[in-house]
Amino acid sequence: MKYILVLFLTLGLAGCSDFLEESSQDEVRPTTVDDLMQVMVGEAYPMDNIIDSYLDFLTDDMKCNGAQGDEQKSVIEQLYYIFSWNDDMYEKFESSNINSWQVYYSKIMGCNTVLGYLNRVTGEQNVKDNLKGQALVLRGWYYFLLVNLYGLPYNYGDPEENLGVPLKLEMEVTDAFYKRNTVAEVYAQIEKDLLEGIKLLDENNISMSLYKISPLAGKAMLSRVYLYMENWDKALEYANLVLDEKPALTALASADADAFQYQGSSSFGLYNWNVSDEVIWIYSGKREFSLYGGGGGTYPSVFSVSDDLMDLYNTSTDPNNHLDLRPYMCFYNSAYFSASFLPVLYPQYGYKGGKNQVYGTKGIRTVELYLNRAEVYIRKYMASGDDNYRKLALVDLNNIRKHRYDTRNVDYVDEDIQDADKLFQFYKEERRRELCFEDHRWFDLRRYGMPSLSHVYFVNSGNEQVITLNEGDLRYVLLIPKSALERNPRLIQNKR
Repeated sequence: MKYILVLFLTLGLAGCSDFLEESSQDEVRPTTVDDLMQVMVGEAYPMDNIIDSYLDFLTDDMKCNGAQGDEQKSVIEQLYYIFSWNDDMYEKFESSNINSWQVYYSKIMGCNTVLGYLNRVTGEQNVKDNLKGQALVLRGWYYFLLVNLYGLPYNYGDPEENLGVPLKLEMEVTDAFYKRNTVAEVYAQIEKDLLEGIKLLDENNISMSLYKISPLAGKAMLSRVYLYMENWDKALEYANLVLDEKPALTALASADADAFQYQGSSSFGLYNWNVSDEVIWIYSGKREFSLYGGGGGTYPSVFSVSDDLMDLYNTSTDPNNHLDLRPYMCFYNSAYFSASFLPVLYPQYGYKGGKNQVYGTKGIRTVELYLNRAEVYIRKYMASGDDNYRKLALVDLNNIRKHRYDTRNVDYVDEDIQDADKLFQFYKEERRRELCFEDHRWFDLRRYGMPSLSHVYFVNSGNEQVITLNEGDLRYVLLIPKSALERNPRLIQNKR
């Protein structure tokens, strides 16, 4: 019998009926832990969902190239609302996939259902406890993403006063309307969920695929959470816990020669590489590329990787003498596309993704933990002046770079930066080079103080429009979708 979870989701978090009910012979309650795992996979895991596919358009990693042809014109005009940080982007953009409020609360309800049904189904206790751990870690992860989209950064102002997002922690849907919890309250729940989930996963560890939550993935998430909270000691502790168990980095220069395929205009793609050793968790395998192009034939891309980002890579125009291999292995470095071809410069095969993925997947990789650790060392160096912290940070940063450079043809030289501010700037650039298009940049910009940021938008050349986020601009915090506000009168909209 096919098990289907029936979700009655109201975007404002108000209830009108039972959350899980039998409405036909094919829609039944789970009775075993295996049934509940099916619910978990379908309703709690991201899997093939297109999650936050718009985030890169909010950052300085993307640029607009204008449109050619009517189909491209309609696409670029629709994307204007995202690219300009428009308050009406949810309403103007013709895709529910960018409504992160809806997507993540739907997934949270899936987690809550699994947690609520664990004591009602049969099965081995260790399997139940492992499933509970997965659900708790995922719920903490989704709340972490929500509060960083719709709340002010934890390190901005007073998190005890700043509004975050509503916390809904039960399976049952009631008639109550939920108000927004503070940023600090949401972070406290995230920490609680992750700690409890990691403990359960450690104590009931079951070998599963990289698409499922492991205790290592939970610890990596917790390192990121503490980094955002500027709890440097805890961020360092959990980075070390992950790296002690999984220190691997992928050496790009070790790829087989036939893995490189020339694609024109100094461009390479990396093909037929199995899962990278540094992948900890893969949580999305698809991206909605069709939104960025439009039309058959061959046209310049509507949007592509920004010059600002590409200029950060140490590259060479000589195709046989590349220095930093990342842009050549992870981006299609072509300005053109056909109806079935990638229309933007985006992460591609190899170390950013998983086995046989057509395009780079999202996920968590060990390199993030090296970067988290390096940032902690730099922050401690800036605060104390202890040169040991500077040296430790450079060990991690140079280790990353050695694995990304073409050491076959180039004599790699370690960086040795003495000045604390210059070292921190170098670190931020390295983090951007390494983690671009993995949903870090927008959140990093927020916790770096929400700096001034400009986009140049145009449909036709000669009609460029410069749109600017000023330093500390409140548009760094997204507005709650109007549909959620209409359903819940207790929700307070973010300020503008």
